[in-house]
Amino acid sequence: MQSSHADLHAAAHVAALTKRRGRAGVSLRKSQGSHYTPISLVAYLTEEVLRGRPVGASMRVLDPACGTGNFLVHAAREMYARGSKREHSSRALAHILSTNIFGIDIDAQAVLIARARLLELVAHETRAVRMSVSRALAAHVRVQDAMEPRAWSKPFDAPFDVILGNPPFLSQLKRGTVASRERARLIASATGGAVRRYSDLSAAFLLVSLDRLAQHGRLGFVMPLSFLSTGDASDARCKARSVASLRALWSCDESIFEAASVRVAALVFERASLKRSAPLRRTFGVDFHELPPISRDEVRAATDSAHATWAPLLGDAFGAPRALAMISRDAPTIGMYARATADFRDQYYGLRGMIAESRDATTHARGSSSALPAHALLTTKHIGLARCDWGLCPVRIHAEKFTMPRVEVARFEADSPMRGWIAARSVPKILVATQTKAMEAWVDARGVAVPLVPLLTVTPLRAEDLWLVAAAVASPVVAARAIAQFTGSALSAGAIKLSARQLLAMPAPCDRALWQQSASLFREASNARTQAARRTALERFGQASCAAHGLSGRDRDEMLRFWLQRADL
Repeated sequence: MQSSHADLHAAAHVAALTKRRGRAGVSLRKSQGSHYTPISLVAYLTEEVLRGRPVGASMRVLDPACGTGNFLVHAAREMYARGSKREHSSRALAHILSTNIFGIDIDAQAVLIARARLLELVAHETRAVRMSVSRALAAHVRVQDAMEPRAWSKPFDAPFDVILGNPPFLSQLKRGTVASRERARLIASATGGAVRRYSDLSAAFLLVSLDRLAQHGRLGFVMPLSFLSTGDASDARCKARSVASLRALWSCDESIFEAASVRVAALVFERASLKRSAPLRRTFGVDFHELPPISRDEVRAATDSAHATWAPLLGDAFGAPRALAMISRDAPTIGMYARATADFRDQYYGLRGMIAESRDATTHARGSSSALPAHALLTTKHIGLARCDWGLCPVRIHAEKFTMPRVEVARFEADSPMRGWIAARSVPKILVATQTKAMEAWVDARGVAVPLVPLLTVTPLRAEDLWLVAAAVASPVVAARAIAQFTGSALSAGAIKLSARQLLAMPAPCDRALWQQSASLFREASNARTQAARRTALERFGQASCAAHGLSGRDRDEMLRFWLQRADL
């Protein structure tokens, strides 16, 4: 299809936003969250929202962050196409544009382009009809901020039957996109306190929009994939679940937005009781491949808890083995045998100027702590599965390059809190890397390593359980559960990112004898002198660990295949 003048203006506007700089030197496109939705996703989401619904003359459609109008244009076309023959008169589309289509956005230029694109749909009509549509669009597609109460004055005060859109993704952890204190208070007020701290702004748009949805109305939003799993979004998920039931869900492994690496999910809600809802429709991938639906009882079980993640609803699509369902929810947890902690920026920046290249280390045996000097500083790059690469790979810390970084404790003042922190970490422990494909854990049996943020430090409640706890953390079952529950919380596709609390909630083996066997094999792998010996020991460890969790036969084999494909062996 040939691009219209308005389409070309939309593309030029996006290019201009990309070039112009906003806060903290980031582009206006990024600071506003102006990443417009690919037409294939627009079409999918619109079809899902309208699926099985009669398109009546009174249907009100809203995009609360309409940008240059992708969703509104497609929705108007779909409403016209789905109308009855009687409604396919020459003026039917003009009527839809004048009475059914509503949009708001903070970008005045984008709003003008959205109106122009909608008006082009009736370019064949008489001048009088076009003028009438233009006046309606000026009132119904306007410059406003959905977080402001005044955005919902007439004609936006009545409920909407369909709400569609791709709200701005604005991370609250980055300087260029973080909300001001005043706007943060506005967002908290608009969402009843459900969106605060580090929640992405898209969660606020979701909740505010659900409040504007008519009974039995539907909402379809593109959201960050992290919305399904992060703790910061748990209150927003809980509130959304109390207002509407989840009707359809889509995601993919790829990044589909130009100039943005964020991975996304599409969620369709219906403002109706879950008891009356249909099974959850699921699709996956850029081709929107249909997956088996999930019953409403399964959806309820997955989403009812206040802190439940919704990632398990797509866990199989992201690679979690079906055998995971065989692990009892009542299994013991790692937290029954250990404690875990993640350090913060205070410790990270507290080490500035206190790191030097080690002079007392000689050759380092891969995977062993025997050659590490006291207070060797380890980063996530150093930690692998049953292995430590300190001294074998360069790392960059505080903009400096090190090969064998070591904390110079003597440089700290006698009363520095950093001395106490280092002493607390100088114990036998397990260090766990984040943003990994499997659970990459390494045992510091001598207690000589100092962990750098964001490594997790796990210490057993009983010293003699050090290797047992390590084997539990590194288990294929824990990797599978992490993928199923927390997909989307890591930076890269398919990676695992657990908080200390989430790690402690992971299942521990039920069979003590087989667990002990797996711990012995993990220790053997950790002390292996060759890569081949390490690989053999880890394969045997994986088998024993799966068996210790009660898996056998095809279930054990499936879990093991999943883990071997992801583990760095």
